[in-house]
Amino acid sequence: MVGCSNGSVFTRRLNFTSCGNFDLDTYELVFAVHSPLCYEGGMAFLPGLHLRMPSLYSWAQLFSKEEGDGSSYFYVMVEALDTMEPTLNVYMLQNGGNAWHKHLTLVSDLLWRPSSHKGVLIDNKIYVATYNAIVVLDLTSSILSTIQLPHGVGFGLGATVLSRADDGSVLYLIHIKELQLHIWLHNGDNWLLVDTICLSEMCANFPEDELTTCIRINHVGDYNEYVFLEMDQYALYLDVKCRTLRKVCEMIADEYHLGDIYPFMMSWPPIFPTLSPARSNNTSQPHYSILVVGCILEYQTMADYYGIIDSVEACAATSSHAS
Repeated sequence: MVGCSNGSVFTRRLNFTSCGNFDLDTYELVFAVHSPLCYEGGMAFLPGLHLRMPSLYSWAQLFSKEEGDGSSYFYVMVEALDTMEPTLNVYMLQNGGNAWHKHLTLVSDLLWRPSSHKGVLIDNKIYVATYNAIVVLDLTSSILSTIQLPHGVGFGLGATVLSRADDGSVLYLIHIKELQLHIWLHNGDNWLLVDTICLSEMCANFPEDELTTCIRINHVGDYNEYVFLEMDQYALYLDVKCRTLRKVCEMIADEYHLGDIYPFMMSWPPIFPTLSPARSNNTSQPHYSILVVGCILEYQTMADYYGIIDSVEACAATSSHAS
């Protein structure tokens, strides 16, 4: 699974058998677009992207951009070796197109060691966090530039994440240090600290043996409305506006890594598609899916569905959206 956007869930697989010559250095990257709330829509596949196996890549991400009645896609991959400057390749699939094409290739040490694998696409610019600055890739001019970090802020794994501002023109930077969450807004010229949230106050109702300062950011929602955090074996949901923090998932004893969280946004309560008569007469029950903490849970009946919702506390049942 590689992301969620506009009611769609994106998954990815590698195909080594479709390249004709069975060259182990060549593979096909296939993205599938799932529509969980559109039963008739099923699953669509994007055209395969044929690539050569990189000697070493440090970062890759699929971006989607709405255009008219469809979407265009960008696949960005940074290859890096200790002996040479990193190389950035951008592949583009235009809305309605049937093949990917290479949009640009750049070589720059600005791309060395991205500190987060979740970049942000705003208009025609991609923002990527590196260890000492934010790198900005202009897809129109093919130019790289940088934005310096706010004073006293440094990037670390799970400590700083980027998010889009609500007007779609600038970005937020969310930084966590111990139990203090700071939200910065970049207005084009400077950074402005717009909010500070003390998580220790929200954790007051947690058992003492569950409290820890080892907390990291897993995912930040668009427009900075919510944040998913990791604290030991727990996934936490922070509603920024309502100032509420809740546990929504707990790893079991033999699980060591929570994985990436990809929230699937829907109206609450969810409205599921109506089955056509032909399908409703089918003896097999339809499967639906809901995305919860980076995995898809399958259920067959509404009773099963509401049991799942109760078990994970339906992150945003008190607001107009659910995650």
